[in-house]
Amino acid sequence: MIEARLKTEPLGENYIPSLQQAQQILWIGCCDSNAKESTVLNILNEELFVLRNLGNMIIDDLSCETTIKHAVVDLQVKHIVVCGHYGCRIVNATSRDGLKGPWSRQVLLPKNSTNKLDALYSMHEEDINQLPVQERDRLFVELNVLDQLRSLRKFPEVTDAITLERLHIHGLVYDSETEKARRVLEEQQSY
Repeated sequence: MIEARLKTEPLGENYIPSLQQAQQILWIGCCDSNAKESTVLNILNEELFVLRNLGNMIIDDLSCETTIKHAVVDLQVKHIVVCGHYGCRIVNATSRDGLKGPWSRQVLLPKNSTNKLDALYSMHEEDINQLPVQERDRLFVELNVLDQLRSLRKFPEVTDAITLERLHIHGLVYDSETEKARRVLEEQQSY
């Protein structure tokens, strides 16, 4: 059973140190988040290469695939950050009326399978539904970030760069109420 919330920790002053060089970080964030990437990480805008989409999802489409491959192979970014945000209307556990339509079928899943968010929710539905309403959505946002990190690791370029110790991936969740991000810790997950 998942505890009331996943473990998170505040980002330190220089979580990813600024190297003041071009595009050392690929940021994958949600298009309806108000997180300012450079402010969250306390770095220069020039150090970021940004991909925003619905629900900060690692999806099987030309834009997402090309962006990740270009960042890892051509730019040789040192970090990839997947950042979700509390209050995300796409990743909505309470009503499950978030992502709909043809875009949801483009997620990295076998053909003819269900929406990735629906599958993730089904996997954790019992634990999620035991929580108060606001905590359900917060937990589901955190679970989605961890799931996107797993999807990211399926890219051979990402796996190779991690193996060569030239790439680090990070899962963050942004809280617009505090205007701070927290790191979502992966080691506590067993699924």
